[in-house]
Amino acid sequence: MKALLAQTIKWITLLLSWLTISPLFIYLARKWRLIGKKVRILLLLISPLMLIVYIIIYWVALDEYNAYQRKYRFANNEAIERITGVAFPKLDLIDCEQNYSGLGGYYYGKLTFEMENEQSESSYHYLDSIISVGNTEWSKCEDEYNYSIKWSKRKAVPLEEITEPLGDISLSFKKGSKILILSTNYMWIFDD
Repeated sequence: MKALLAQTIKWITLLLSWLTISPLFIYLARKWRLIGKKVRILLLLISPLMLIVYIIIYWVALDEYNAYQRKYRFANNEAIERITGVAFPKLDLIDCEQNYSGLGGYYYGKLTFEMENEQSESSYHYLDSIISVGNTEWSKCEDEYNYSIKWSKRKAVPLEEITEPLGDISLSFKKGSKILILSTNYMWIFDD
């Protein structure tokens, strides 16, 4: 009777340690020789604690991947030209600042580029002409050119039609400078 009670206590202790502290489970199972090595390893791999560890590793890896994607999403000429409608010399990413708040929250990114060559005078004249015509996202303040667009429901729309903006992209550079700064802000909304 004592042996049966001791064996039952060992199994209950083993079960509780499997549910809470997996390394203790491995230690006790090996010490008491209740479970074979292959079964111990299998149970360790599917223990609740290890599943939590797997979820944390997955979450961190996904977060790092998303941060990498956000950093390089606009880090090429084609993406910036597609957004702004203006050609730029080859761009080299020299700095990246990112800030985001957890689950489905707010993201801010600031990318600093260096242009391989300074913009040509014809590019400045083109920008001046589209700014003077109006009805564009481009603006100019002294020698600084700015591009700013807001969007709603993840679609770019004209500024006057936006009732609740979810994000914006702004780009700025000074005439005669090789530095170009692109900022992005957005909020994830999961209602669609």
